[in-house]
Amino acid sequence: MTVPSAAGGPPPDLTLVPALYAAFDDGSLRLHFQPEVDLRNGSVPGMEAHPRWQHPERGVLGPAEFMPIAAAAGLVHQVDQWVLRMAVTEARTWHRMAVGTAIRPPRLWVNIDVRQLASPAFLAEVDRLMAGRLLPAGALGLEFSERALGMSAPIVPRLLDGLRARGVAVAVESFGTWFGSLAMLDLLPLDLVKLDGLYLRATMRDLEGEAVVAAIVRIAHQRRLTVVADGVDTAQLAARVLALDCDRAIGPVFCPPVPVEDARLIALGRGRPDRWYRPPARADDRLRPWVQAAAG
Repeated sequence: MTVPSAAGGPPPDLTLVPALYAAFDDGSLRLHFQPEVDLRNGSVPGMEAHPRWQHPERGVLGPAEFMPIAAAAGLVHQVDQWVLRMAVTEARTWHRMAVGTAIRPPRLWVNIDVRQLASPAFLAEVDRLMAGRLLPAGALGLEFSERALGMSAPIVPRLLDGLRARGVAVAVESFGTWFGSLAMLDLLPLDLVKLDGLYLRATMRDLEGEAVVAAIVRIAHQRRLTVVADGVDTAQLAARVLALDCDRAIGPVFCPPVPVEDARLIALGRGRPDRWYRPPARADDRLRPWVQAAAG
């Protein structure tokens, strides 16, 4: 998980360090889950794990708020391990709850930081966490930023091959935010490409920009990769990425990250993401063109 930069921001509040230490044991550190929606039929083939800290006085804190504190306290590796361990455990819970049904729970995606990727013990750690949990192939996916893959280039192909050999899916996320190239899609063993939301909004301001995104999608599809639009926050953007042939999307216009109880309902087909959707005030944003497209 990426540690947000504190440059230019206030220093971390070190008075929270003891509470963060305690959070690993008292249940206040937890995962929320955000659905990844198939743009053609509205199904949920994947979900992303997002760490949250339920502080008793400050409310729910996201990584941008508590990871600088973890960094100052030397707890980043411990948080990273906790996130991966809890995600593997939750994925196993989904599959155990689905036993005896025709339901295949969504793939659970976990973001892996460059520090974890560069660790010589990373594959062994994944093996240890998955040992005995009997997860089917593809139940867990690990996503790495374009920057992380570029900075760790010499070790990356073999490591990703090792993950896929263990039944773990692999994705590049935040695609378009670094100076990597499309050659990455040829050189690395990947299953999914996640286009960064800020990149999409900055690029798709005119027909020329949309042509660039369409070309990326086409190249990814030629390599049999699934393409996900990340950070989709309006119905208009959802409609545009669907028109440009993106396969899936994730973002607040569909569903925010939800607590584990709600995520299990979605994972087991007992709830839809739009149950948690809160339509924005603007009437034109209340349109749901991706649903209309699926129905057609």
